[in-house]
Amino acid sequence: MKIENWQDVDEHLVVDNDKAIIVKDSKLLDNPEALKTEMQRSGKPVTEVRSKLVQKSVKSRVKTDPIKISAWFDRKHESDNAQKAEKLVSNKPTHQYKQIKNEMTFFGESFLEGFLGFYGLEVDNALGRYEHNLHVLETQELGQSEKEYYLATSENGHVRLATDPLPSQQIAEEQLNKFYQREPEETQAEQIQLRTSEDDRKEE
Repeated sequence: MKIENWQDVDEHLVVDNDKAIIVKDSKLLDNPEALKTEMQRSGKPVTEVRSKLVQKSVKSRVKTDPIKISAWFDRKHESDNAQKAEKLVSNKPTHQYKQIKNEMTFFGESFLEGFLGFYGLEVDNALGRYEHNLHVLETQELGQSEKEYYLATSENGHVRLATDPLPSQQIAEEQLNKFYQREPEETQAEQIQLRTSEDDRKEE
């Protein structure tokens, strides 16, 4: 059995030949017997489970800004619903959905339908971005200490490796940053601080 850990995904994917399960609790990874039992009980095709893992993770990170929702209704020429969107008290879809359901007399059925349409589109866009972009993938044979790191994409549950195994997570992240020409956060912070002190000197 092999463990997959995807960048920005909190849960683990455990793969056994053509079946896989999602594991939330990393302590369970130390219990091969329990994993085998769970695999036999609820293992499903690998691509299906990997796709579900990514979707679930992306969905949990989607934020729905009331201003964006308002703009969505404005573009559809629903100014009443656009004004109602400003009454949403959170940017977390689950809280917003509960608020809409609890205050159905205020928000109304058409607002709920529009909100669900907007949320669905936001999830689809976020999922598309995640699947299109490269991420660090960590793999490990169950019971082994050695880990391998790759740059990879996961599209509809299918893995596409972009590199040969890389020696460490740090090197994988450096390669990823180089590919996207991003600088590590520390370097960015240093440069911002450097620019700020240069600006301060100019003002003097």
